[in-house]
This record gives sequence, structure tokens and C-alpha cells, in this order.
Amino acid sequence: MFQKIVIVEPVSLTEAGKEELKKYCKELVVFNEVSTGEEETIRRIGNADCILISTFTVISKEIIEKANYLKHVVLCGSYYGKQFAKIDIDVLEQNHITYSHLAEHGDNGVMEFTVAQVINLLHGLAGKQWKTERLDLSHIKIGILGLGNLGGKIAKTFKIFGSEIYYYSKTRKEILEKTEGYRYLELKELLKTVDILSINVNRDVCLIGKENLKIFGNHKIIVNTSIGKCYETETLKEWLTSKDNYYICDQPTMTDEIKDIIHYENVIYYDDSVGDTKQCLERATAQIINHVKKYSKLSDIDETFGKSKMLECRNKNAKT
Repeated sequence: MFQKIVIVEPVSLTEAGKEELKKYCKELVVFNEVSTGEEETIRRIGNADCILISTFTVISKEIIEKANYLKHVVLCGSYYGKQFAKIDIDVLEQNHITYSHLAEHGDNGVMEFTVAQVINLLHGLAGKQWKTERLDLSHIKIGILGLGNLGGKIAKTFKIFGSEIYYYSKTRKEILEKTEGYRYLELKELLKTVDILSINVNRDVCLIGKENLKIFGNHKIIVNTSIGKCYETETLKEWLTSKDNYYICDQPTMTDEIKDIIHYENVIYYDDSVGDTKQCLERATAQIINHVKKYSKLSDIDETFGKSKMLECRNKNAKT
């Protein structure tokens, strides 16, 4: 087991999960307030060999180099690549410190929000109606940008309601084309074809520019649940001047420069992360426990069969 696990800042973990963590370490330390800065974070980590951090926790090169006993870092949130991480991944790897992260824990809530808001607009159930006549989802042309795990769930749900599914993704999903009947189209062709666009791309992948929105046209719906900015701000605002266009999003998609659109009549905005549900927290907790359990076993192997290169490196740092 780990010698000491520190929850550096508040993370997505139930109280029962915190109790479960105690099985995999000799000491568990929990901080319930956000760190005031680098020195405070260093103090909190201390001699921990495993830390749990949120997606907002900064773990810099300086912090890593002073965390002399650290073996494993659990990021209690999604990971979108080194360029977006507040952890210096390169320095972790250089010091042979392993790390893990969560995945798909909030997908169900995002999928349900996407489909529910579209249904509301088609039927006029929440005070806003897309067309003059009420519609159901049968034969509605749905475009999925990014057919990964989340995009796949959204596509499958719309298909259950009888929608026609088209998709654009960086990789073809030929098996799904055969088994589910999805149609792959290049981006511009997809935008010409579909009525409703569900954006599920990686963080800050900008696909909604002036040319693409012109191709997409009016009398359309965009549901954006991607993290960060996947649009050109002024272009999206201009598209929204057509009142029969609708834009649906939640808080993680919003940036300061475009926040004024939340007051537009044809914008449906949820001021929180739509993936954050009770079950999402439970799934996050289960994944965190599994990561800790897995890497605590690796730690046991190191102690039983001799010091690994990783531990030799960390011990060397401790001496210096």
C-alpha cells in the first residue's frame, strides 16, 4: 500500500470513497480548501507518495521536484492532453512518476442534456419552439462532430428515436457504419446535410468558423458540450442574429468573451456542467479508487522485490 495519500484540494470523491482510500495507505490526509499557492501546495504534499488533485490544481516543475517521495498522481477529472493540463506532465515522466485520470464519468448527463434540449425545442416544451409545427425526432438529420465515446452515446440515443445519423470524426468508424447505419461525411458536406449539429470534439478544437457556419446555414440547431472554445466568437454571434437558429450549451463551453450570448432568446444555457450528477460523482469515485488500488499494488511490488528505477530516482532526489 501507499505510505501516505494526500488529497491536495477538493476533488470529486464521496465521503464513502475517502473511507475506502484508507485501505490502500497507512495515512490519508484530506484538505478541504483550495491551496493558496505553490508553497502551500508543496507543504500539503509533504512526504506523500500518492496525491489526488482536481483539474484546477497546479502541479508545477518546482512542486514536483520538491515532492521527493511522490510515486503517483491521480487527476480526479478528465485529461485533454499536455497542453491543457495544469500538471507538468513532462517533468512527471522525467522523474518516473506515474499518473492517471478519469474518463467518461459525466457522459450520461451530457448525452441526456443534449437529447432532452433538442426534444424540448422540437416540441416547444420549455417555452421555445424551433419550427412553427411541433416535430418529433424521426427522420431528423443529426450531425455528430466527434464520434468518440460521448459522441457515440449521443448518436445511439438519437438513432433510437428514429433520427438519421451523420458524423465527422478524425477517424472513420466503419464498424458503426455497418452495424448502426451511421453515415460518414467530410465536414463541409455534413454541414450542408444536417439540421442539428452536436459538437463533441476535444478541448478547444475550433470547427465553427465563418465559412463553416455559412455552409451550415440558418433554421438550424447547434448543441455544444465540448470543453473550451470550438467557435469563432463574432461568427457565432452573427449566426445567432437569425432568430430561427438555436445554440445550446453549458458552463464549461462558455468563455468570457462570449458570455453575453446567454441572454439571447435563441440561446439555451445551463450555468453548470451538465455531466455533474449524483451518478457521475459515484462513477468518478469508483475510478479514483480503482486507480489508487492498481498503483498501490505496483508500490507493493516495488517494496517486495527491490527498488525500481523509479524509486531509485526519487530517493536520489530526496537526498539532494
